[in-house]
Amino acid sequence: MLIRQIVHFIAHLRWPYQTLLLSGTYGISILFVQEPDFNLFIQYFLLWHLGLYGGATAFNSYWDKDEGPIGGLKNPPPMRPWMRWASFFLMLVPAPFLMCDIVSDTLPLASMVVYLLSFFLFWAYSSPIVRWKGHPYLSVLVIFLSTGTNGFFMGYFSSNGMSISLLSLIAACGVASILVSLYPISQLFQLEEDQHRGDHTLALQIGVKGVRAYYLVTYSFGTIILSGSLWLINSGMAVFFFIASITGFSLTYRVLHKLRGTEKEYKQVMSIKYLSSFSFLLFILFAAWYLYASLK
Repeated sequence: MLIRQIVHFIAHLRWPYQTLLLSGTYGISILFVQEPDFNLFIQYFLLWHLGLYGGATAFNSYWDKDEGPIGGLKNPPPMRPWMRWASFFLMLVPAPFLMCDIVSDTLPLASMVVYLLSFFLFWAYSSPIVRWKGHPYLSVLVIFLSTGTNGFFMGYFSSNGMSISLLSLIAACGVASILVSLYPISQLFQLEEDQHRGDHTLALQIGVKGVRAYYLVTYSFGTIILSGSLWLINSGMAVFFFIASITGFSLTYRVLHKLRGTEKEYKQVMSIKYLSSFSFLLFILFAAWYLYASLK
């Protein structure tokens, strides 16, 4: 019985979802650091995505009590009371590592600020005390900051970036905009369940047509901002990203245009998110290889 519950808890951590869909903001930050520390970068990649993100996702699942499909989990198993505290503990896992690295001057104090802000935002997103997930615009702001800009800066700091520059701030906003462009798309197959639970999500607020317009604006803005940031590092890499991004947009929008907002569209929605995120990760790997190979 306990083993089955542990298996169910691990499923709610949705680690494949964290590492494939939410890692782009963290990963691209390494392109903005001249001499990255790859070991530290990988260490905090695991702490951030498996610990903080995994715990936050399970914490959200505990309060949502979904019975239908959710992002990265088509048939969510039931949550138990102990899972609330286990997920909360996982969110705390990065803290002692950060404190040690800050004391040893391996990481700047700002990295702890980024972590604490994300921790608070994830708690506020899910907890019934404030439940920002139920607000159409506050929920977008939470994702923009916690998973978007904060994800970027955690990667930036852990890859040897010691202070926030104007370029890194602009790049963080650009990649965060691309990330949140996909956010309400994943709400389209949950419209009935969110409405029943009382969560007034962005997708419920603006409707399916509004989600399409929102995706067009936020994705385009993010692409332009991030392409401009990359241009200041390497013009060829920026052009390649812009072309790849526009191609990805056209493919995604073609699928999005067919969606009507039903639970049956779970596979189509997840295919959009996985295709977009996987393509983004491939670009990061190629760009990192190209950039650092050209420096040798």
